[in-house]
Amino acid sequence: MIFVSAATFATAQTGGKDAVRQGGAGRPVNASLRLNPIVAEFDLLAEGADEIFQLALNGKMERVPKKFEALKKSTSSFPSVTDDSGTLLLPRLNRTMADLELAVNAKDRLDTMRYANRLTLIAATVQVPYKPPTPTEVLVLDYNARELEIWSELRRSEKLSNIVIRMHLAWQTLMPKLLDHNASRELKRFSELMGRLEVAKVPEEYAKVSRQILVELAAIRQVFTRPAK
Repeated sequence: MIFVSAATFATAQTGGKDAVRQGGAGRPVNASLRLNPIVAEFDLLAEGADEIFQLALNGKMERVPKKFEALKKSTSSFPSVTDDSGTLLLPRLNRTMADLELAVNAKDRLDTMRYANRLTLIAATVQVPYKPPTPTEVLVLDYNARELEIWSELRRSEKLSNIVIRMHLAWQTLMPKLLDHNASRELKRFSELMGRLEVAKVPEEYAKVSRQILVELAAIRQVFTRPAK
């Protein structure tokens, strides 16, 4: 892969003009993303990985290869992105894409779900220095809700409890950001769901709440990406 700088990538992607991209369901792209194509591209990566996850979750593995090839093509042109210490972040993306390809080719449904979900976390991590409009905590909660789906199916209770702890940490830091956006209704609904996770006893209960959490996270995303009045 030929790596280019983030600045070169931004210019190439926009042609010197604001980039206008339309996100999928639950992932609207607002004006701020037009000014930051790095964020837009990684948000689209997360969207594509989420689509693969949902297909595998619903047992539609025959539709996954086509989605994966589209995702693979889009990631082949990603730039070199480094964190503050200069550590290259994209090799992890490349490794996960390779693992996902093996899972897709083997028609391994659970591994397809795992690696597709891992891509969403990588996308969230890479976006952090570029200050995306959607707080990283939302993306982390999104990732962990899907992890609940995976480990509920495998009936790994110890995994489920650890995931809930991570979700509480992310939720605690997201709460004040919702208050800053006058999103008391979304805060109340999500707090109730986190309370249900606290009292969940069996994998089926975790899985049920995780699906409700994903719906609520789509609503919370709208809080941060809707145009200012």
